[in-house]
Amino acid sequence: MKKARRGFTLIEISFFLALTGALFVGIVAGTQNSLWQQKYNDSVQSFTNFLRDVYAQVANPQGISDGRSERAIYGKLIVFGQEYDLKGERIPDDEQRFFTYDVIGDANAIGTGSIIRTFKALNINVLVEEVTGGVITNVSTAGYANSYMPTWGSVIERTTLVNGENNNFRGSILIVRHPRSGIINTLFSDRIIPVNETIRNARLDGNYDGTRKLLTDRLDYFDVGEINFCVNPYGMGVRGSFRRDIRIVRNARNSSGVEIVDQDSSENHCK
Repeated sequence: MKKARRGFTLIEISFFLALTGALFVGIVAGTQNSLWQQKYNDSVQSFTNFLRDVYAQVANPQGISDGRSERAIYGKLIVFGQEYDLKGERIPDDEQRFFTYDVIGDANAIGTGSIIRTFKALNINVLVEEVTGGVITNVSTAGYANSYMPTWGSVIERTTLVNGENNNFRGSILIVRHPRSGIINTLFSDRIIPVNETIRNARLDGNYDGTRKLLTDRLDYFDVGEINFCVNPYGMGVRGSFRRDIRIVRNARNSSGVEIVDQDSSENHCK
């Protein structure tokens, strides 16, 4: 007599479904983590390329846009942590935006001494003034002004907390060519040069006097030193798990001075 075929029991079916579900969840989670990691790597590389591009622009400056032959472009100013954008509108609290400006100065007055003294003599600024009847009636950023936002929800942070909370990177970086030697100098200040706010306030009250020496009067804030940025994958669901260190070496001379520090290196300030 032929033996009847035995089907799967309810317990066996339940076990199979549970095992299949667990495998599916594991595959999806692994795929998601892989996507997060790729996005994070892209954001690290994007910010690194942004900094390197600034050095490339300093090394190969374009002509000044207003056509004033008595002025020359000497480099770039990068400002982190401003409250207003280029249009004078307030930046949302949950949004990071960094701004770059051309640094312009007198073309014929070559200063001597330290890089700070030299550029004070050149009356460097990031603004071009429009004068009517001997009165400043308008200012604008000269040559090139642009903004950058970290990609994929990442956040650019300091290496350490400030007052136990706000850790977003703030400050100003001055990357300029020496007018005599042509050597690029990198200077940093932990103070924010309020370019956008200064322009906004000048346009609101019609008084542009505060724009005359917006940068020159703040040159003493700057000094030479290593600069470290920590890229936190805040918007990718993995906050606090790791941060990559992007470093501008002390007094970097070109784009090779921007480095991605190895995650396991003892020089990683973002562990």
